[in-house]
Amino acid sequence: MSSTDRYARVILPLAVEGTYTYRVPDALIHRIEVGSRVLVSFGKKRMYTAIVEALSSSPPEGIIPKPISGVLDEEPMVNQHQLEFWDWMASYYMCSKGEVMRAAMPSGMRPESESRIRINPEFDQGVKLDPTERLLLEVVKDQGELTLRELEMVGVSKNPMTIMKRLVEIGAVEINEFVRQTVSRKIVKYIRISGEYASEKALNAVFGQLSRAQRQTALLERFLQLAESAPFQPETLVPKSELSSIRGGAGALATLIKKGILEEIEKEELGPREANQEEPSRQPHLLDEEQQKALDQIRLQFMDHQAVLLHGVTSSGKTEIYSHLIRDTLDKGQQVLYLLPEIALTTQIIDRMRKIFGKKVGVYHSRYSDSERVHVYRNLLGWTDEEPYQLVIGVRAAVFLPFSALGLIVVDEEHETTYKQHDPAPRYHARDSAQILALYQGARVLLGTATPSFETLYNARNGKFGYTSLRQRYGKVREPELILADTRTAFKRKQMVSHFSPQLLDGIKSTLDHGEQVILFQNRRGYSNYLLCEECGHVPKCPRCDVSLTFHMQSGKMECHYCGHKDPMPAACPSCHETNLRMKGFGTEKIEEEISLLFEGIRVDRLDLDTARTARGYERVIRDFEQGKTDLLIGTQMLSKGLDFENVGLVGILDADSMMNFPDFRSFERSFQLISQVSGRAGRREKQGRVVIQTGVPDHPVIRHVLKNDYEGLYLEQMEERELFGYPPFRRMIRISFKHRIPSILDAATELAGKELKTIFAGRVFGPQYPPVRKVQNFYIKQIILKIEREASYERARNLVREVLDEIGSNEVYRSIRISIDVDPY
Repeated sequence: MSSTDRYARVILPLAVEGTYTYRVPDALIHRIEVGSRVLVSFGKKRMYTAIVEALSSSPPEGIIPKPISGVLDEEPMVNQHQLEFWDWMASYYMCSKGEVMRAAMPSGMRPESESRIRINPEFDQGVKLDPTERLLLEVVKDQGELTLRELEMVGVSKNPMTIMKRLVEIGAVEINEFVRQTVSRKIVKYIRISGEYASEKALNAVFGQLSRAQRQTALLERFLQLAESAPFQPETLVPKSELSSIRGGAGALATLIKKGILEEIEKEELGPREANQEEPSRQPHLLDEEQQKALDQIRLQFMDHQAVLLHGVTSSGKTEIYSHLIRDTLDKGQQVLYLLPEIALTTQIIDRMRKIFGKKVGVYHSRYSDSERVHVYRNLLGWTDEEPYQLVIGVRAAVFLPFSALGLIVVDEEHETTYKQHDPAPRYHARDSAQILALYQGARVLLGTATPSFETLYNARNGKFGYTSLRQRYGKVREPELILADTRTAFKRKQMVSHFSPQLLDGIKSTLDHGEQVILFQNRRGYSNYLLCEECGHVPKCPRCDVSLTFHMQSGKMECHYCGHKDPMPAACPSCHETNLRMKGFGTEKIEEEISLLFEGIRVDRLDLDTARTARGYERVIRDFEQGKTDLLIGTQMLSKGLDFENVGLVGILDADSMMNFPDFRSFERSFQLISQVSGRAGRREKQGRVVIQTGVPDHPVIRHVLKNDYEGLYLEQMEERELFGYPPFRRMIRISFKHRIPSILDAATELAGKELKTIFAGRVFGPQYPPVRKVQNFYIKQIILKIEREASYERARNLVREVLDEIGSNEVYRSIRISIDVDPY
């Protein structure tokens, strides 16, 4: 072994435990650092992008490391803070570092090889093949090469891989590995005037030379018009698209570039989506007395606490306090991460923050294309032609970005369930992870909400977090008037009109008559929840999941909300063939249809997953409502996440009971939060808004506390119950899920696992048992819950759980069972 030998321990983007060591070739020794992206082979042929976690001069004992195939960047793409954060996340959430890496990096930054099939030119054509083999060989020959995925889509056979294996064995085809190219960078092309022509005298001479070239003259004049508005300087850049789009512009531009009058340059920028980012148009608004007091308290508490809870009622002006804290942080030369629970909310927040901070604002969320996310990542590394963003607004995945000087993390609506990632691993909670990220970066965390999660409120009451409150709405606007509509009584008296109580219908009419807008909340999309045969009681179910199919009017299909399976609407019962089918339950589509019939001529829109699958879909619905193009907006819980509409006079909650009766220890807490947040959309300016809550159980504890606006009372009641029954925050929960296609194998494995865990953890183990939905995508599911005392060693408990699960996985019979671990599964 040479004294100059170097070895790299790398993280692979795979669900495999541990790291792997590769030899650094001499030619790459000075190019590879900790955090570098490298290309390595894994297994027989596959190539993957890996991240260097550590470098050493000696290899592990007993193995001969493979060489690294290449390095993808001139500088490390992952910094030391990120590696430490990945290590914590893998440890705490009981997953592999590779799974964390896959979540942390956009797919365009993780190129990997794919298998491609080609004809072997040396194959003896005289070898006898059956008709299917011959047909498949002809397909490969016609296409030149095929990926394995494309092969499955050809449809030559139900088992193309078996046939392909035979063709490989006889030498008819060969399979090679090719590395897919990483996503292209966001390159924007600009035009500028060449240096020798960047004077008035030179330009006059050029126009004289072009007197007969009308299109070239017109294009050059257009360039000067656009450049003048810059204002014009010799280095002024004009987007190429602005010139190419005029009539004859492409040809004229090419000629002027060829003559050396104009020059084309390329810059790595985000492009058209961000083109409207100008200089800031305003400072943060002046705060009122209560807001200023809260801001001063937060600044003071940040001296002693890493995290502070800002508990402010809806419409109390929390966002303006965020703006002042963000400005403080940016003035220190530090970065800010602004976390939001939902993409829908980013539309309004982005607009507000860009008016204050201009081009310093970057946006990172899953509805943007992969190339756009890659651009934001590279921008924070300083690898693009734009100034690095100082304020990044994003959803939960933004915690993985490569911040170098993070000073503040704002977690808006910190109670929201969408901060929790459920599948795939890592099953992390962005709010909790943000606090660990802040520790590594030396940053502060501000948690803002009108209805704190009970865990956060518990931490604030026990001194772990600082605490500041805003008790009244901005401008002293009164809280909305809460009106309870007893649907059970209304049904008995035959006062209900379909799904609408008299109070709600009167409220809608009155609100619309006054020129105000209405929001209706129904936390279920689709038209009807299920279809029922009134002859035999049959309910059409998903063939792959243990749930009923929901009818969607827009698609005309019965759809599964778990796996996406779709069936046509049956004309008769599949079981008894009778035609007496009745739709039961209602979703946002049905409400939209009925409202349009009851109030003719009003403009109705929906905000749910069906109408807003893309970022632009969200933006359209929200901006139309903001601009008064929509009179009545119907939506799911997307409506509850901090949206600010100034002309909403009424909010209607159509089915409060479905939230309160959900089988979850947090159902009371979440019901109050959801009702309160949705109610907060009403009357956010001068006028007092109204909220109609429809329920069949008007004396329910949650309803009682909502009407009194008594979140504290609900918190105290629930804390007593949780302490008595051992729920968070008094105990840590771990949920272990087992999945298999064969119930008998699943039952045997979970019984064995439960027995082993109970031997170790005794009464802390609950289950195994089936969840409410026992089958999803043809996999049966069983779960085991562990409740571990806070004072117990979590690391010790984690290791013991892992030992039991590894033993189950090593059993030949149970090896095919899918096991997933969800720490803090709420």
